[in-house]
Amino acid sequence: MMLPSFKLIFLVALAAAFVVLLVKKWGWAEWMQVHGDKYLSQLFSCDLCMSFWAAMIISVVIACYYDSNIFLLMPICTTPITRMLV
Repeated sequence: MMLPSFKLIFLVALAAAFVVLLVKKWGWAEWMQVHGDKYLSQLFSCDLCMSFWAAMIISVVIACYYDSNIFLLMPICTTPITRMLV
């Protein structure tokens, strides 16, 4: 079983920060705040929430690739890093 290293956690945090910044730059966050329901509106108005879910999606892809569930815990570590980067 391969454990996530600090390098992989930092790369996932960078990728999640990139996704969050891209969503904001393209205006998808504002569009979802206006046209989405209450849950999506609150989700896209919170940087911490967006960074967590972006990291979760990336971690699910990595967990499927390595066939290990331990990678699903990475968003807990990457969210504070992504919050500082955004």
